[in-house]
Amino acid sequence: MIIKNTCPRDCYDTCSILTTVEDGKAVKLQGNPKHPITQGLLCWKIKNALKFVYSPERLLYPLKRVGPKGRGKFQRISWDSAYEEIAGRFRKIIDKSGPESVLPFHYFGHMGLLTAHASQRIFNALGAGKCLPTVCSLAGRTALKYVYGSYWGIDPEEMPNAKLIIFWGLNGPWSNLHGYNVAREAVKRGAKFYLIDPVKTANLGKHLSIRPNTDGALALGLANYLISNDLYDKESVRRYAHGFEQFVEVAKGFTLGRVAEITRLPREDIVQLAHDLIELKPNFIHIGFGVQKHLYGGEAVRAIALLPVLVGSLRVHYSNTDRDVNLDFVQGAQFSGRPRKLYNMALLGKILEEGSVKGLFVFNTNPVINLPNQDLVKKGLSREDVFMVVHDLFLNDTCDYADIVLPATSFLESFDAHMCYYHNYMSINERAIMPMGEARPNYRMFKGLAEAMGLNAEELYPQEEALLEEFMAGSAAIDFSLEDLRREGFLKMAVKPQDRFPTPSGKVEFYSRLAEKDGLPPLPGYCEDDSGGYPFQLITANEMHITRSQFHNVWKDEVEAGVLLNENDAMVKGINGGDRVRLRNGLGEIVMSVKLSSNVSPGVVLAYGGIWAKLTGGKGVNALIPDHVQAFGGNAAYNSTYVDIERF
Repeated sequence: MIIKNTCPRDCYDTCSILTTVEDGKAVKLQGNPKHPITQGLLCWKIKNALKFVYSPERLLYPLKRVGPKGRGKFQRISWDSAYEEIAGRFRKIIDKSGPESVLPFHYFGHMGLLTAHASQRIFNALGAGKCLPTVCSLAGRTALKYVYGSYWGIDPEEMPNAKLIIFWGLNGPWSNLHGYNVAREAVKRGAKFYLIDPVKTANLGKHLSIRPNTDGALALGLANYLISNDLYDKESVRRYAHGFEQFVEVAKGFTLGRVAEITRLPREDIVQLAHDLIELKPNFIHIGFGVQKHLYGGEAVRAIALLPVLVGSLRVHYSNTDRDVNLDFVQGAQFSGRPRKLYNMALLGKILEEGSVKGLFVFNTNPVINLPNQDLVKKGLSREDVFMVVHDLFLNDTCDYADIVLPATSFLESFDAHMCYYHNYMSINERAIMPMGEARPNYRMFKGLAEAMGLNAEELYPQEEALLEEFMAGSAAIDFSLEDLRREGFLKMAVKPQDRFPTPSGKVEFYSRLAEKDGLPPLPGYCEDDSGGYPFQLITANEMHITRSQFHNVWKDEVEAGVLLNENDAMVKGINGGDRVRLRNGLGEIVMSVKLSSNVSPGVVLAYGGIWAKLTGGKGVNALIPDHVQAFGGNAAYNSTYVDIERF
């Protein structure tokens, strides 16, 4: 039997999958060749996903802590006992400290509408705190709203026709495999390709090894070169730009010489890129999320996003989540009696230290591993006056601090539907196999908790198909039914027009009134990080075998848990490949093995994030990353981290 599934990982591609099931067991996963974007190709992670689905390490039963927090010692309990304990503790917390002292802490470890979004319904009904999603892309989305009034981007299906393709801070082969393959085919047909990144991640086209966090300076320098040499598209600026004259005055300060010095890029490369932008049309600029993961990352995205109008295009690609769909309905905003208190998830350590949150329900994320200032997060989760529940497939580092751990299902064990943040296809995920042990999907688990807490569980969590049908019927971007979607497996949603800009001026705002209203500079700029006197910049990236921190335990033999260092820097520091090295800064130190690579820019140390600390000596790289947040959306600033490195 063949079952239609969808990869639920926090990934650009949202692959369409065909699962072969024999005698109730999934035996093979293969890509759906009919999908226009994913085209039958699965990445290594999901091609081998049956290893984690059937892993002997899977959580199969609810657990209750029986020892100090952080030790990971539990005893098995029933679901009824777990619900009774959770409901009782949450009621006491709410009665004493208010509903906002209970915080659902979650991200997108699973991207499904039912699994990720409908999980919010119970917390809206309770009036609980609300977790702001600040650990990934929010700074960039905020910046694009200032520029375009929205953050929808170019349809990826336009890429094959592009004459110029730029992956700006995007690791295509690892993070956007299908988009990278489209780019490769376009290059074969004559397109020109640029990778702008401190790390060489693609063997394609021209690599501009930019100094980290200087992307905004490069964008402003390109703009100045085009304007000062009278190369820009004047008709495009006249039709679509607001505040261009004020912007010109800002751009003047970014001369070719200054930008070359800031970015450490050769002048001739900057000049060539500027000419290619104006001469090679159409173009496709894909801004990766890494560009905006520093203190001034939002400013960088804002500056880059202005380039298309200068050269006769309209917008970049960043995220296509800003659609005409009724997510508020799925999330249960209609059940919220008052505005919920907002908490910046990147600041969890400080939030717990301050003491206003007394109850945590963690799902779809692993905060001990994924958040900055790891030691402070651990300290906060160790508090006995904080009651924490974790719903997951495995006993990860965060589970070790939980009072109750609940077993979650894999994507093959639950029904759901997905909308991609890269392409514009909605897809179905049918349940392929029965849940393992007593594992429950988020939707069923939260429905049971709602009932235990005395809420109207049937109203909050109606039959899954009924909720999706009502959502789809109330969403302007969706002109097909759930029945259609289940039959076809995937269908395309309406694509927003590229030339519509819902800004106050109705144009692309070089001078942003929305930014000004938010108390930010209305014009883009560039600021340097303070390195604190440390000589190396620490960049974290996803390891190719895992997504964020998911399933490191399953693929620990394949996962590379060291750091990468430029060969010339290693020579100066007396470091050899394979050495154990110490990375240190004001937050502490960690010891890891080192690999030398010419693909890493000088002055940069690259470490893989998402590595489980409990599998690598008890401390991860996030122990060195400060919990600074930036002005744009309060987003975390992972790449504004500076360290020294020495042989151990």
